[in-house]
Amino acid sequence: MSLHFQLDLDLTIPANFPDPEPVGELPTHRPIGNGEVFAIKNGETRYLTHDFHKFAGKFIPHVPRWAFHKYLKRQASQVVLDPFVGSGTTLVEAMLDGQVSYGVDVDPLARLISKVKTTPIPAKRLRKVIAATEERVRTKSRGTFRPDIPTLSHWFTDAAVDDLSHIQTIINDFRDDQDVYDFLTVAFSSIIRRASNADNQTMKTYVSHTHKKKMEPAKPLFINRLRDYSERLERFGALVPPTGRAAILPHTDARTIGSFWKQHDLRKVDLVVGSPPYIKSVDYIYNQMAELFWIGERWGLQTQALQNHFKTQYVGTERVGARNASANPPAKTRAVATDNVIASVYARDKKLGHVVGAYFSDMREHFQNIRRILKASARYVLVVGDSTIAGVSVPTHQLLMDCARSVGFAVDGYFGYEVRNKHMRFPRQGRGGVVSHDWVIVLTAE
Repeated sequence: MSLHFQLDLDLTIPANFPDPEPVGELPTHRPIGNGEVFAIKNGETRYLTHDFHKFAGKFIPHVPRWAFHKYLKRQASQVVLDPFVGSGTTLVEAMLDGQVSYGVDVDPLARLISKVKTTPIPAKRLRKVIAATEERVRTKSRGTFRPDIPTLSHWFTDAAVDDLSHIQTIINDFRDDQDVYDFLTVAFSSIIRRASNADNQTMKTYVSHTHKKKMEPAKPLFINRLRDYSERLERFGALVPPTGRAAILPHTDARTIGSFWKQHDLRKVDLVVGSPPYIKSVDYIYNQMAELFWIGERWGLQTQALQNHFKTQYVGTERVGARNASANPPAKTRAVATDNVIASVYARDKKLGHVVGAYFSDMREHFQNIRRILKASARYVLVVGDSTIAGVSVPTHQLLMDCARSVGFAVDGYFGYEVRNKHMRFPRQGRGGVVSHDWVIVLTAE
């Protein structure tokens, strides 16, 4: 049965959540009540290729596993879509479940990571590449590439630049073997922050002068990463059934996926599982800045100026509404409860009102696109956290339900789970980076 929320609900973020039920996996043997909260005891999230590359805002693989069991009934070759693919959690689980999956993301590094995590390479071929690469990395040769940025010495020592340049030169020799080239690039990207002067844990790429970092040599990092990733990819490939496939879709994002789907005559979707960005929470480009200095040329993102321009394309970016914020009202969604919250934020801070308005307007457009490609009665399972913007409680999970209902979705229900890693590890005196619970919303295409 669908739930229909009244528009006069108290749209505030709860100060206290219900006592969580400890579980190993989200329950599929019984209905989950609205507002139930779980504490996942089996917190292992890094098995197989899930451990490839650090990526901000990952959600736990327990959610897609639960959704596949609940709504696909263990039938193989169903079409699964993650419209905010991030680092590919849904696609990895879909392949292991024998499903046909597609991933979409505006972020190019996210697309690359997801592609590599879901692209097995024949073991013999991969082992040969790893051995040859290791041998070359151990030599004392220097590469020719240097990031063309004036602040290079701020981010990297001379020794790090020499080592990273040598590694990149070796990787570039594999350009004619796309899967191998991509695999090596992701392994390389994954060690860049650790080999840099920037703090390893912060959401923003930042060199601390109060918490000095001990640099790690890039070459041993890279060799160890190659060995680990190759073993994980080999095990993953051995576990994927013949029906398990994944594809990362280019030239589209969550707001335009409907047109892309129709243009390419793809099968309608049996299940959508994804986690949209939180409002104004993660600046993905800033988070990946050190990596993009080295590999960003693939997408024209090798300098800060290019990166800053690209940021405006993200759902949830705070770069929206910076111009003429005072003169023009924020975007409206035509979902009453949502527009009321947007107006409340705008009354406190005009720029942030535009940020929140753009977020929910983008998400409503996204829901319209998903309705076009989702089978009748199929589900959309999405994971999101709430926010407080300009001192206003923004219960994102309820407002997304409001937006989804306004374009023809029914709400099956919602539940939460505790987020175990609540803070950035870099000391912030309790400011920022805190999300205590994620909400799982289940929508049905009517």
